[in-house]
Amino acid sequence: MSSKPKFKNFLKKLNRPKGGDFFYFEKFPVIDLHCHLRNEISKHTLEAKKAGIDALVFMANSKPPLDNLERIKKVLKKKAFCQIFPVSAITKGLKGKELVDVDKIKPYVVGFSDDGYYLENLDLLKQILEKNVLVLAHCSPKYEIGLKKPYLETKFVERYLKVFEKTGGKLHIQHVSQKTTVELIRDAKKDGLKITCETCPHYFTFTKEDLDTKVNPPLGTKKDVLAVKEGLADGTIDVIASDYAPLPRKTGISNFFAFLWLSFGLVFEGVLTKEQLKEKLYLNPKRIIEAQGHKLKI
Repeated sequence: MSSKPKFKNFLKKLNRPKGGDFFYFEKFPVIDLHCHLRNEISKHTLEAKKAGIDALVFMANSKPPLDNLERIKKVLKKKAFCQIFPVSAITKGLKGKELVDVDKIKPYVVGFSDDGYYLENLDLLKQILEKNVLVLAHCSPKYEIGLKKPYLETKFVERYLKVFEKTGGKLHIQHVSQKTTVELIRDAKKDGLKITCETCPHYFTFTKEDLDTKVNPPLGTKKDVLAVKEGLADGTIDVIASDYAPLPRKTGISNFFAFLWLSFGLVFEGVLTKEQLKEKLYLNPKRIIEAQGHKLKI
């Protein structure tokens, strides 16, 4: 009797996991706290669903950007194959000069981010933190600058933490990639700062020597990769997110399938336990979303 049908069914399951089926030992919902859907909500949410992702938090850098209530309401009406939560821009047009209408927008979004751009105006950061909405902070310069000066990530995070320490509010640091940034956030948490942060699979998998590809922040060194893994293991880093960016793209590396499988690999590698991985992909993102008054349907 031929074993080909069984093997074909196995490959089919491997390529098209559903609802967390990639976790053969334990199923749980998956929330991606940081992705980009641009202007094709249906197309990219379908890809996410095929990969086994149940909910997506997506950034504001569509064309035009999600920087007003009308656009945000419009995007929420589009067909989606998994639950979606938009993020508003912090500043109008992602220009870093004038805050959006935060009070009007906040009931409809998880938080606010100028992701893709570092908000240099710390007075604007202070103003939005004072409104007690979740700020998802992109603390990296432009790719070309970050490639030459990777230490700027840590410097920018340090600036934000100083503002947060005085102002309070809700602060989440996006796509942590540097050893010094992990150390800074670890110390800040030990000192009592109530912040959260994320990293992405490419930052605990690849070094800049492994891949010659544009991703912002840029890939780091072996020391950075090890530090990110340590930060995940000891709880310094709360969340693993994809930073999925649709093609064509100027910068970006991850896709939804790679996001899950590389994250899953941390368990095989012994970096995380199964329960720790569940925290990074589901429980912690769930807490962050629900703390903003939103309900998950998964």
